[in-house]
Amino acid sequence: MEIFKLFGSILINSDEAEKSIQKTESKAQKLASVFGNGIKTAAKWGAGIAVGAATAATAAVGALLKVDEATAEYRENMGKLNTAWEASGKSADLAKKAYDGLYGILGDQGAATEAAQLMAQLANNTEDVAKWNDIAAGVTGTFGDALPINSLIEASNETAKVGQVTGALADALNWAGISEDEFNEKLAACGSEQERNQLITETLSSTYKSATDAFKANNAEV
Repeated sequence: MEIFKLFGSILINSDEAEKSIQKTESKAQKLASVFGNGIKTAAKWGAGIAVGAATAATAAVGALLKVDEATAEYRENMGKLNTAWEASGKSADLAKKAYDGLYGILGDQGAATEAAQLMAQLANNTEDVAKWNDIAAGVTGTFGDALPINSLIEASNETAKVGQVTGALADALNWAGISEDEFNEKLAACGSEQERNQLITETLSSTYKSATDAFKANNAEV
């Protein structure tokens, strides 16, 4: 309290010293009360911060568990892919390339895994994988969920085997203005499943190239 008395004494006339000192002491008491309340408030803030920190720690643990679950799902998907591609006489490296490309387009682990498994019957090398990933990008960018990539790849497999346009491949051709009947004639002129596979791949690749390029450009901007 002495410091407040000193300032009070300096700032007022000597004949008002006593009154000023009393006023200064009163102000000092009020100031002390304010400080006390502030300390109590700070204590409450500290408690709030502690609760917030505990909540954040709990959330962080939950996030780590989700990452672990996602990693387990990824490992399971890779196991399925490797099995499918190795069964068709191809490498796990190609399976990974197919999955990575499709996941970047579809954004869904399950859908990308299924589509990549089906692709094992169509793609024989890195170039084939790249072409089918491009086809997937172009078709997805053009039609979205209206023409599922899984269905398109499955129908392309079936068409290459039987020599007749089936399922979602018919939509991919018709919606792009390609006559299904004329394409069936081209399929009939092929001498093997491999030739039909190549015809399907090259036709879809050239038909959706512009859409593929646009999809890649838009994704790059995002």
